Amino acid sequence: MEDLNYLLKREQEELLRARTAHSPEAGRVHERLAQGYAARIRHHPHPYRSRRADGSAPFNPFPFNVEGGAA
Repeated sequence: MEDLNYLLKREQEELLRARTAHSPEAGRVHERLAQGYAARIRHHPHPYRSRRADGSAPFNPFPFNVEGGAA
């Protein structure tokens, strides 16, 4: 089983790197890496971002839709 804290940390690091990348290509690479970590978090045995019956999630990394996405 993967360490959930590690996955969360790496996702956040890649999101920050995507935001501060020096080129659009580098930003896209970091965004794809962050998306990969997000997928691994979603499929982790501990349901950190699992959807509830009402469609919400226990944790939303974009509670104010700042990045244009939802958990």
